[in-house]
Amino acid sequence: MRVRRWVHKVLGLSFMLSLLAAGGSGVVWADAVPAPPTMVAKAAEVVDARSGAVLYTKNAHERLPIASVTKLMTLYIAVRAIQHKQLSLHDLVPVSEEAYRVNGSQVWLEPGERLSVDQLLKAVAVGSANDAAFALAEYIAGSPDAFVEDMNNTARTLGMTATHFANPHGLSQSGHYSTAHDMALLAQQAVKLPLLLRYTGMREDRTLRNGKGGTLWLINHNRLLGQFPGMDGLKTGYTQEAGFCIVATAKRVHTRMIAVVLGAPSSKSRFQDASNLLTWSFQHYETVRLADKGSVAGRVAVVRGSRPFIKAVFAKDSYITRNKNDKAVETRISLPASLQAPIRPGQILGYLVAKQDGREIDRIPVVAAFNVAQVTWARGVWNYLWKIAG
Repeated sequence: MRVRRWVHKVLGLSFMLSLLAAGGSGVVWADAVPAPPTMVAKAAEVVDARSGAVLYTKNAHERLPIASVTKLMTLYIAVRAIQHKQLSLHDLVPVSEEAYRVNGSQVWLEPGERLSVDQLLKAVAVGSANDAAFALAEYIAGSPDAFVEDMNNTARTLGMTATHFANPHGLSQSGHYSTAHDMALLAQQAVKLPLLLRYTGMREDRTLRNGKGGTLWLINHNRLLGQFPGMDGLKTGYTQEAGFCIVATAKRVHTRMIAVVLGAPSSKSRFQDASNLLTWSFQHYETVRLADKGSVAGRVAVVRGSRPFIKAVFAKDSYITRNKNDKAVETRISLPASLQAPIRPGQILGYLVAKQDGREIDRIPVVAAFNVAQVTWARGVWNYLWKIAG
């Protein structure tokens, strides 16, 4: 019995160290958790979408072809453009001869026809249409080459250092690759866009024309939608070179997890790997919100200031991933009773300190919400007399 306990501890410690070596910052580690089921895919990673904690990784930094999960970047750039008012869902996108000639999965666009951005987003997110992705890319950037440049610039901005895109749809092409880790980084940004999740969470769509007076029936290739609780995205992919791939995300209560699976030998194994990773992560971990950027943490009295107090707000969002078997996280906000003016916006006033089992796990700055100017001695006396005079 003692030998079994010792072996369990050694295996748990080895698993924990491998995760930390893979970049698992943001995880609150204490008691080891059982390893997830064996993955059959070439590469995989599961992360907490909010904290960025890496909970499991298998060959996550190996460069691999990614097939149509490429379209997650296409969708991200398009939805971000809508968010920034650079693009409208009602814009009519003209179809070029080049878009018409894109092969593979498609919605049979015709040269010269015009479809709305909304229709093309459905075609890309639900139908995984290569021609729609190409047409959308041309419209957004002016040319497919310019859009690919935008994809690679965006990848660098997101820290996707082992990724290079060569097209907006994911058909096999030299120099087109990514990693499970990089796709998880992209997914963490994609899930922050509710509009994107609205499209990727659609199980089917029957609104797109079929060119014969009727409509196409687009069915999402993500079979986990409607089967795995909380599932609302993100993108599947398959080519003979890439194998079966998926970037999947699900949310339960306040915790959202992301699983990336690349190079699975079959569609069934792709979904099984993703489902196993997400089930394991939800069973053993949860997201704990420590602070929301800009929310009020407290007030501090101001001496000789143009205002009697200053609002103290959190300087950043802060989330951690907690092992459910561990002790609860304790937080304490440390602020001074008073401060001397002047106080500038963003000035650090104190900290929120988070501890678990007596060990500090995070420290979030609490800053001044606005400016408080210093007043002269005479003005201070006048303010005081005015106050007591009623």
